[in-house]
Formats: sequence, structure tokens, C-alpha cells
Amino acid sequence: MQVLKKYFKRPPKETLIAYGISIGILLAVFLAVYLIFGRSMTEFITDTESFKQWLDTYKGLSGAIFVFIRAFQTVIKIIPAEPLEIAAGYAFGTWGGLTLCSLGTFLGSLVIVVLARSLGSKFISAFINEEQLKSLNVISNKKNQRLFLFIFYLIPATPKDLLTYAAGSLKMNMAEFFIITTIARIPSIVTSTICGSQLEQNNIKTAAAVFIATALISAVCAFIYNKHKKKDSH
Repeated sequence: MQVLKKYFKRPPKETLIAYGISIGILLAVFLAVYLIFGRSMTEFITDTESFKQWLDTYKGLSGAIFVFIRAFQTVIKIIPAEPLEIAAGYAFGTWGGLTLCSLGTFLGSLVIVVLARSLGSKFISAFINEEQLKSLNVISNKKNQRLFLFIFYLIPATPKDLLTYAAGSLKMNMAEFFIITTIARIPSIVTSTICGSQLEQNNIKTAAAVFIATALISAVCAFIYNKHKKKDSH
């Protein structure tokens, strides 16, 4: 666990038991929510028309309800992000969906960083193993730190959640971290909300074209990222 020690200060001995109990409770809650609600929530959100009708019942609060769902999804990964982004475009349009997704992601990421900083390395190591943390060692290079963050969050299919959990260890202003990562996420989110918006207008061909183009770009980016990561590991 030398890599973890490098990034995180060991908490005082008297707090380790409290940390362990807190982490155990959090993991138990995450697992319980996933087992009880994961599949049904995914199916519900994937049915974009039903999801929109459900949100409409909250009238003026529909946006706030969606932001809460997005923040919840960011912290507890019981549903995939992209179907939720498509549903946002369907319910709120391209730009409304983008705004609400970005706000929810920011709030969820803020919760993750606060938990990681409050509970320390024991909490982070429950989500990130040593090998995964090693793959993120480039974040310690202050010279290219901001550029790396932007590219990392810009490229689809990179393990963004891992870096968000490790963000508490970054020796940089957290305001900068959130500004850079929020902007970098926009292209990925907006392609999904465009797709959802086109589906709502029954433009099936346009939605399908956007979806296929996004999938191809994601596949190419994932291939380049994995190839580069393997090259760096040798």
C-alpha cells in the first residue's frame, strides 16, 4: 500500500475504527441500493417517455428532482450515466438537459470529494485498488496536471469516477478541479442530450446517427487511451 501512503496521510489510530465502521456502513448502503433498486431504476429511466411523464408530475420541481437523481447516480453507480443523459435530453431538451446533468454531476462529485477527504485513504482504497491508483500517477506531475485532467475527462470511456474519488489527494485548488472537469465533460453529455432531444421530436434517424457517431468516437478514444496506458506501463 506504499502508493496510497504516498498520496494520503494516515489518520490517527484512534479514528481508524470509526473510519472502518463508517466505510462499512456506506458500502452496505451502496450495495443494498444497487441490489434493491438498480435494475428497476435503469429500466424506468430507459423508458424515456414514462420518465418524462413522471418528472412532469412535479411541475416546477422537475428540474430539481432530476438534478438530485443525477447527483445520486454520480455517487452511487447503480445506473449507467448515458441513459440518464439521453432521458435528460428527452425531458428537458438539449441545453436544458446538459445544464441539469452538469449541475447534478458537479454536486455528486462534490459529495465524493468531501467523503474522500473526510474519511481518508481507507475510504478511497475501498473504491480504488493499488494498480488503479498507479495508473493515475500522472496527476502528481504538476506541470501537466491541468492539461491531463481536461483530456482525461474529455475522452469518453476513461475511468473518470476513479479519478474523482482520488481527487482529494490532488495538490491543486478544488475550484480549478471542478471547473476543468465540468467543462471537459460537456461534449460527452451534450451528444447524449442531443440524442434524447431528437428522440422526443421523433427524429429517429438523427438520434440514431448521433448515437452511432458517439459510439464510434468513444470506441476509438478508448482504444487510443488503453494503448497509451499499456505503453506507459512497460
